Amino acid sequence: MSALLFDRSPAAVVLARRGEEGPAPDAELATASSAAAGLHVPLLVVDRNGSDGAEVMAELDRLGAETVIGYGDPTADWEALAGPRDLVSGPTTAAGFEPVLGLSVTPLPVAEPGVVASVGALGGPDPRLLTLEPAAPAAPDAVPDTAPDPLPDASAPDASAAATSAPSPGAGLADLATTEKVPDFTPAAQPDPALVLATPSSALAPLATARAAGADVELVAEADPRATGRSVDAVRSHADRAILAVGDAFGSEEIFTERIRVAATAAQLPGGGQTIFPGRRMVALYGHPSGPYLGALGEQGIEATLARVKDLAAQYQPFSDEPVIPALDLIATVASADPGADGDYSSETSIDELEPWIDAAEEQGVYVVLDLQSGRSDFLSQAKLYEELLARPSVGLALDPEWRLLPGQQPLEQIGTVGTTEINAATTWLADLTRDRALPQKLLMVHQFRIDMISEREDLDVSRTELAVTLHADGHGTPAQKLDTWFALQAVPPEGTWPSWKNFYDEDQPMLTPEQTYTLVDPKPWLVTYQ
Repeated sequence: MSALLFDRSPAAVVLARRGEEGPAPDAELATASSAAAGLHVPLLVVDRNGSDGAEVMAELDRLGAETVIGYGDPTADWEALAGPRDLVSGPTTAAGFEPVLGLSVTPLPVAEPGVVASVGALGGPDPRLLTLEPAAPAAPDAVPDTAPDPLPDASAPDASAAATSAPSPGAGLADLATTEKVPDFTPAAQPDPALVLATPSSALAPLATARAAGADVELVAEADPRATGRSVDAVRSHADRAILAVGDAFGSEEIFTERIRVAATAAQLPGGGQTIFPGRRMVALYGHPSGPYLGALGEQGIEATLARVKDLAAQYQPFSDEPVIPALDLIATVASADPGADGDYSSETSIDELEPWIDAAEEQGVYVVLDLQSGRSDFLSQAKLYEELLARPSVGLALDPEWRLLPGQQPLEQIGTVGTTEINAATTWLADLTRDRALPQKLLMVHQFRIDMISEREDLDVSRTELAVTLHADGHGTPAQKLDTWFALQAVPPEGTWPSWKNFYDEDQPMLTPEQTYTLVDPKPWLVTYQ
């Protein structure tokens, strides 16, 4: 971070990590971070074994630093680390910051879970000295048989006195210091502030250096800049500047770059952000525009359908921590008893018939999934027919193996089956389309109510982060029957998939209520459809 954001710096803070003995590592880092951000200089860290000492010394040379403010292990090789530079023993109290660093700081106690956010907020006009609050003592494993003596033991050392006399984190460095205070200097001028994304598990030192350079630090719950409306807005406000991330969770440079491109340019999904899950759940009406015989979606016109599904999603909201988004599971190709001109026993709905539904849904913040009952055709061939619609930001894809026929088979004579090779071909094509057009993440739904509907399910490709893959349990019956099916399907789910569920108005006996769907079905489904 120092190399990325600082061309030069007249001073730098260096923290040498201690061994197992001594103050908590984050406590010393919080203090050193406060000094670096307050002085607007980089914070460099030497590991416990000193293996990266040469790298730190090289960075000090590159920066042209003339002063080192030292923190941490006094037994580290400070003579080599400081080299020809002045070495100052870093102060650890607010009273010490003023005379040593020339900083008037306000002490700010922070709990450990909030230390990343606190470091990310350093560097403002009111310098802060972060002090890490001790963690609450763990509850005892068992109640002792005999209560301890309530009277103090006169022979025991006084705890408060011991705490007061304990050496401070910087103790020992004072004897090595070559000067008592940091000389006056002007911090190096910085370019337009970069954006640095961090998660609660990100390392502190790079964030302190980023704040010292004037970068904006945005703390995100998910290590993906597409995940929330807030992170997308942050990326867009820095679209012409450097955008960095701290932590391996953000993925490779290639993945991060692609996600930044989407965040900077693509539309947001209904409910905000550009990833499907876990930032939202969905409730959908299933069916075809032609009428009610294929599902609840066709029981009314477009506007009435949208009003109905929005009301249905609202019924789930009291039982969800995530926002519940309305959706349409819109059948695009319908399994047919008639082979048709192409002989595939699947009737393809025209784009002209589907587009008004998608237009209206998009205007009203309703997600759409195009559902394929492909007959004797393969899923990829049919998906390509709807590329124009799938290129829209809030349109996903559903594959229904129940209606996938082998040569010689006809609809309603058997339950269809499909291999993962065919599913993966459609998955790859849709992921490539999403990537190439810099679209938000798409939902890919695969229906399944019997294990044998998908052969070699463990080989299902869920590696493409352009897609959120959900396995949709869409059988009907009594609650007990449906839950038995659910638990069988969830026993060995492909890792990286999101479970989803279907309720049937007529066939379920009885149909679960929204509260029951979210409490009896475990794990809680991310998508619930209604037929």
